[in-house]
Amino acid sequence: MKSTIEINEANFETEVLRSTQPVLVEFITGWSPPSTFLDGALDEIATEFLDCLKVATVKLDRNPNLGLWYGIRSIPTMLFFVDGEVSIGIFGSASKEAILSQLRPVINSAAIDQLNNVRDSRIQAA
Repeated sequence: MKSTIEINEANFETEVLRSTQPVLVEFITGWSPPSTFLDGALDEIATEFLDCLKVATVKLDRNPNLGLWYGIRSIPTMLFFVDGEVSIGIFGSASKEAILSQLRPVINSAAIDQLNNVRDSRIQAA
């Protein structure tokens, strides 16, 4: 089952910039062989971290403005967004382990922050 979502110019703000979860966005083209290399790894990451991370793809041949806005110069490029801001950039093909080694500290920190926000809202409601 594919756990990644496709992002476009119309839904980028909602799905990425306003997301309550951190979002790993892969910028690809539909025709580039290096772009297809990561598909399996990203699906595994999306499934493994389903509760605390959103994984998405942007096809630049269909959404060129997103590539321009974020200065994408090589394919594939992955940008990790936390609270609407780019936190990490990963450029070129990378293994699942290489991707996770860069994301884990931020994912863990974001998950802790999210749990604290839930706890704080429950305390305020009581």
